[in-house]
Amino acid sequence: MGIIRNGVILILYLLIVISLYIFLSSPYDDIMTSFENINGSTDELVEAGAGTNRIVFDMMFAILGIIPIIWFMVWAFNRDPDWGFKP
Repeated sequence: MGIIRNGVILILYLLIVISLYIFLSSPYDDIMTSFENINGSTDELVEAGAGTNRIVFDMMFAILGIIPIIWFMVWAFNRDPDWGFKP
């Protein structure tokens, strides 16, 4: 019963993370695009920084999704140490 409960919790968590990414990525992209449209003497640095910030934003949500999946796999395949042979 525990694996079903934890599987449902994992699915709900992933749905929340994916929906947060869907709702937050568009405004974040608009903000980064507005930073790129600033005309100044350091335009190249601003564009490089905006690209790096987009990558970090995407990686943050990828990590938020991958770590619980790895935890679930480790938890599901973990053996109880008391399963040893008992004569």
